[in-house]
Amino acid sequence: MNEKISINFCVPLVSKIFYSSNHFYHAPLFYAQAHFVCFLQFCPCVLNVFLLQILKDFNMTAEIQVHELFKKYPNGTEALKGVSLEIQKGQFFTLLGPNGAGKSTLVKIMTTLINKDSGDFSIAGINPEVNQSKIQNIIGVASQDNEIDPTEKVEKLLVFQGRLFGLTKPEATKRANEFIQLFELEKERNKKAGALSGGNKRRLHCALALVHRPRILFLDEPTVGMDPVARANFWEVIALLNRKEAVTVFLTTQYLDEADKHATEMALIVAGEIQYSGTIVDFKKMVNPNGGLSLDDSYLQYIKTLSNQELSVN
Repeated sequence: MNEKISINFCVPLVSKIFYSSNHFYHAPLFYAQAHFVCFLQFCPCVLNVFLLQILKDFNMTAEIQVHELFKKYPNGTEALKGVSLEIQKGQFFTLLGPNGAGKSTLVKIMTTLINKDSGDFSIAGINPEVNQSKIQNIIGVASQDNEIDPTEKVEKLLVFQGRLFGLTKPEATKRANEFIQLFELEKERNKKAGALSGGNKRRLHCALALVHRPRILFLDEPTVGMDPVARANFWEVIALLNRKEAVTVFLTTQYLDEADKHATEMALIVAGEIQYSGTIVDFKKMVNPNGGLSLDDSYLQYIKTLSNQELSVN
């Protein structure tokens, strides 16, 4: 009896999914529903497989999709060698790897700062080759370099950034004040950017990446130069935006304790190739099935294993 109830409940759900995604009429689906329910009453094990596939097809458009990206610099350096990734909307994702592994190159390609050699990627379903400007409007980027006009004041920079991305002056001013408070820049409000300390420049740079309400945030080594208090405050802000505004976060960092604490998904890139992609929890289990290792320790152990494998091959 319970099986029959669950089946009859689920089939109209399937019809609604088909209707929403493909604009079919309900009538043909309900016409077939009686036959389908009868079949499932004899084969209830089919239901889970069927529904999982339907739900997968219905809601699996990733927020960031990368497929077989290659990039080689004029000096001969192969920065990316067929990188593929999928990141879902609202995820807190971190890309880890040694210096020179290709992390910053990948971020620069996805944020339309440099061109790929081959492969494909999309941001929020947008093809950069079709609508690059639309991608630029929905992402925020905090890169490794503090690219800020040193002659302009903090508040004016934030307001200008908001206006640049289409906010009205009242909206931009309100948003600027929010981030001045969130990043604890009240005392620096009327200071010129060039007069800020290194840590405050980093905080301002990150605030500029967020002021226009991006749906995707790229953070490339964002806390370099910040003291421990500033780092803690910064991550409170980012975690809040990820949790309450569903901002998708793409982070690269060498501070693995930060990634361990805040991210849930990860990929590991070494010499331009993805060595692992999945959850941080599963990565730790893969490295040490008995558990107990931090992400930092798991990462070091995995990198060491890869190095030993390369030595044995050579």
